[in-house]
Amino acid sequence: MKVQLSSSFPKAYLAASGQEALDIAVRERPDLIMLSDSLPDVATEDLCRRLREAPATAQSMLVVMVQDAGRSKRSRLLAAGADDLFARTQPEALLLSRLRCLIRARGTEEEMSLRETTGRAFGLAEAAAHFEQPANVALVTQRSAAALDWHHALTRLSRHVFRPFPMSEALRWFQSGGASDVIAIDTDSCDPKAVIRLIVEVRSRPASRHSEILLITGDHNAPVLSDALDHGASAVMTFGFDPREALLRMETLVRRKQIADRMRRRLHDGLRDSVTDSLTGLYNRRYAEPYLERLAEDSRHAGRPFALVLADIDHFKQVNDTYGHPAGDAVLMMVADLLRDNLRARDLVARFGGEEFLIVMPDTGAGEARIVADRLRVRLAEAPIAVPGREARIQVTISMGACVETTPPEAAVPALIERMIDRADRALYAAKNAGRNKVALAPAEDPV
Repeated sequence: MKVQLSSSFPKAYLAASGQEALDIAVRERPDLIMLSDSLPDVATEDLCRRLREAPATAQSMLVVMVQDAGRSKRSRLLAAGADDLFARTQPEALLLSRLRCLIRARGTEEEMSLRETTGRAFGLAEAAAHFEQPANVALVTQRSAAALDWHHALTRLSRHVFRPFPMSEALRWFQSGGASDVIAIDTDSCDPKAVIRLIVEVRSRPASRHSEILLITGDHNAPVLSDALDHGASAVMTFGFDPREALLRMETLVRRKQIADRMRRRLHDGLRDSVTDSLTGLYNRRYAEPYLERLAEDSRHAGRPFALVLADIDHFKQVNDTYGHPAGDAVLMMVADLLRDNLRARDLVARFGGEEFLIVMPDTGAGEARIVADRLRVRLAEAPIAVPGREARIQVTISMGACVETTPPEAAVPALIERMIDRADRALYAAKNAGRNKVALAPAEDPV
């Protein structure tokens, strides 16, 4: 076994007993622990529990190599914490494919653990624990009798929702955007090419690409298994269908998917929070500046102009001083909503700092930029704003400075963006000095 694994795992440790395995595992913190189902000093299922309870090995993948293990023993091993059970006689190609899948899954769980640990180190409170919703499980088999038997047996044992599919219907379901948390495929009844096609379809569709895929077979020598794993299947159950074992394996896959889903949600939320303003929901300066650089590059290649507008709420300090900061927040949110709702979907609106907003309009010349800015100015002036604790609405106006540029071929983009912001800022001050509630356009030939 060590020779078989040497190409994939450069470090492998051998242990002659359960206690020796535990000592080595706690010291070395391995990615993968492979155990015999018969150890000289401890029951394998007890060792699985001890490894799962030890902090050093809680995230390690546990595989038990079994020989003629009955249904009851297999279920006990999985319930004790084993991630998978491998027949000792399975082909080497299948062994390595299954191990690669386990290592990929371990990487996802390790990343989730790292993010949570980092959050705690910064004093961030963890999200409150919540009950996960029942999973949706697709049962794909060409045997109608088996489909009914599987469905009834699993439904009696689990709160999850099971839906049987023949292969052709499953293909149509996922091609049309259907999704399931787990897809269990009866590879013994399905054409191997159809199995691979279904996996490819599932992995290529946004709604289903993160689904877990369990292959169920009574023949671990079937050539399709290794190909299916390498195309994106998650795990293989090689001892035929047994409802308790199948459910334990599905529970493991559901748990992994829920961990991965939570990690993706947290990553999405973290990225969103890092580039958006929490009060207005607009993009912030951190996002706007790289966006401007990309737009300037596009302008260079396409030879089309783009407009940059800086907008500043007039006398905003007086709003805060007179009505309080809640009123100031209400004004900022109202202005943000008005700007966002009255521009094209392709235009960018960002809160640039304080009461200042940035508007970026691709493919926009000077005349159009001025017209749009003036329309926004008028709409705000005609829309008094309701503020907390005050019956009468308050009137606010906005001043705007705009500049338009087409990126020259020889221009350095960061310097160009800095220059545009400076030009728009000077135009904004010109609008303020002209009496406020004005739009000013930077001259076409503005000196650097």
